[in-house]
Amino acid sequence: MKNENPLISVIIPCYRVEEYLPKCINSIIKQTYGNLEIFLVDDGSPDNCGLICDEYAKKDARIKVIHKKNGGLSDARNVAIDIAKGEYITFVDSDDYVTDDYVESLYKLLVENNAQMSITRCIPFLEGTFPVNTKQTRITKVFNTNDALICLFYQKYFDNAAWAKMYHCSLFRSGIRYPKGWLYEDLPTTYKLVMLSNKIAFSNYENYYYLLRRDSIEGAPFKPQKYEFCVRIIRQLEEHKKQMLPDIQKSVDCRIVSFAFHILMEVPKEQIEMRKSLFRIVKEYRTRVLFDGCARKKTRIACLLSFGGVFWVRLIANYGKSRK
Repeated sequence: MKNENPLISVIIPCYRVEEYLPKCINSIIKQTYGNLEIFLVDDGSPDNCGLICDEYAKKDARIKVIHKKNGGLSDARNVAIDIAKGEYITFVDSDDYVTDDYVESLYKLLVENNAQMSITRCIPFLEGTFPVNTKQTRITKVFNTNDALICLFYQKYFDNAAWAKMYHCSLFRSGIRYPKGWLYEDLPTTYKLVMLSNKIAFSNYENYYYLLRRDSIEGAPFKPQKYEFCVRIIRQLEEHKKQMLPDIQKSVDCRIVSFAFHILMEVPKEQIEMRKSLFRIVKEYRTRVLFDGCARKKTRIACLLSFGGVFWVRLIANYGKSRK
């Protein structure tokens, strides 16, 4: 008989987030779904994160604190995955927070649709502001594996972020882990979990509040590692694409060129070889993506502009930013 109230593991990696961590933890301990094991992974944080974690563990028996040497976000997640006892697993980043029914809504979405992965929506908000939920009719969509991969790579309903998702533990028992030390570690991982899932249930319910920090990976000044991991991930996608169906391959092409554009816009002008390398990737894929009616509109526009050179793509990208 299926357990009607199974244990669910919530994994929260913590590093240099003492300012945000209490709000994140409070949002988890207030969950309407109570049968949780909550992993607070102190990833060798030099601030007071470790102490904050320990204080919360004294107040709530569901909290398990892991203190470890700094190994990065992937390593922190993996350490908790390795010992998690929950039938289901979900992730929350420690500078974000969630609605009171975050866990319950993801769990119900799984159970009601007999799926192995469920996905909801996030609301991004800038530091110093508050998230604002959009008023929209609640919808649910259930995808088979192939259709979910297409949506994932086209970034149609959902993206590759590890959070705002719930996974049956069997998906990780296959051996899939987040690549240690990598930037953009979700991109080369989430699609593998989708490939193992029988069905993927999606709801547009906005229950995850995603903080856009100025010192995050996206907000921080450009580092060569961004380029290096971008190329590494693209090569991995190219290799795995060979075993995929044609429609999925087209969606992968779109994701590759979108990712290449994203990093290209960050690379400083003086990094000539990096810019040339990324632009070669763009040129390899742009024609196919330009004539792919399923591809994202802004990616197709960027592909069209790229025929005039990087200058035009950057000009439009900067214009778009100035209007936000």
